[in-house]
Amino acid sequence: HYIDQNYKTMRRYELLRRTLVQMGLEPERIRLVWASAAEGQILADEINDFVETVRSLGPLNWPKWEKESAALQPIQEAA
Repeated sequence: HYIDQNYKTMRRYELLRRTLVQMGLEPERIRLVWASAAEGQILADEINDFVETVRSLGPLNWPKWEKESAALQPIQEAA
């Protein structure tokens, strides 16, 4: 399962990355890291680096996104 699932994960990661870009979000907000159980320090370093990357990007611009998605929603009539 290590071979097949790794390929599936890579495909899903790329799909999610493209989806984020289409939504107007920075693709740097996700990261895929391969680490074995023996590479705990490497994983910890990657996590710390990722946290700093996301912090440097700042908060999401959700209010703008919510306004745009609300405009796309059909208007529901009162009964």
